[in-house]
Amino acid sequence: MTQLNVDNLGFSVDGCSILKNISLTVSSGDWLGIAGLNGSGKSTLLKLIAGLVSPSSGQISMDGQPYSMVNHIRRKLSIMSQRTDVLTAMSVLDLVRLGRYPYLPTWSFSLSSVDHEYVEYALDFTGLNDFRHRQLNTLSGGERQRAFLALSLAQDGSVLLFDEPTNHLDIVAQTQILSLLRGLADQGKVVVSVLHDLNQISKYCSRLVLLRDGALVAEGLTSQVFTPHHLKLTFGLDIDVIWSNDRLHAII
Repeated sequence: MTQLNVDNLGFSVDGCSILKNISLTVSSGDWLGIAGLNGSGKSTLLKLIAGLVSPSSGQISMDGQPYSMVNHIRRKLSIMSQRTDVLTAMSVLDLVRLGRYPYLPTWSFSLSSVDHEYVEYALDFTGLNDFRHRQLNTLSGGERQRAFLALSLAQDGSVLLFDEPTNHLDIVAQTQILSLLRGLADQGKVVVSVLHDLNQISKYCSRLVLLRDGALVAEGLTSQVFTPHHLKLTFGLDIDVIWSNDRLHAII
């Protein structure tokens, strides 16, 4: 069981406040969606949770311990950014193997049998067994996105973070990626992602954070946060929310 707590988090750059007084909780089995207008601080919050940057105030803890006191914190946090157009001459297999490097001792560059098992699991879970020897630059956008998802899976972190995982994908590829992420949450991972599509959020995310100008509008269960009032405060639009086919839908 993994629990992340963000307490009164703030982040500033050159005296300019990017995020202020952000608090939230997310646990194993949760998928936390982060939503808001461009420039609201979504990607910055994701980077803070991933430990890529340090907060200016407040703290993030895992299972009651500040990040600085968590053993092997880099093994437990895995982030997939918007940029999946790098390392394009690399094969899918070599890319996924990179997920095991946080586990290698400093004197070794060879993967163990356990490492290879995690690599095979990641390829199988993402449906990339037949693509393992393909170069990334020969894959479609959805296939490449699944390859980078497999990289995150091979790391076997308890917290998986994704910045706009469906960016530039067609609707079929989007559904494939989101279904895979939902499956990971159902297996007990903590999934945190920035998403723009409100109806994808309402369908897949169990918890939701709404941001506006670096401040927290609302945080909690999606069923409680996904309301016309909170959406109006976040986006400045009149958005109707209806219940249909066993879930909430946003209608603009």
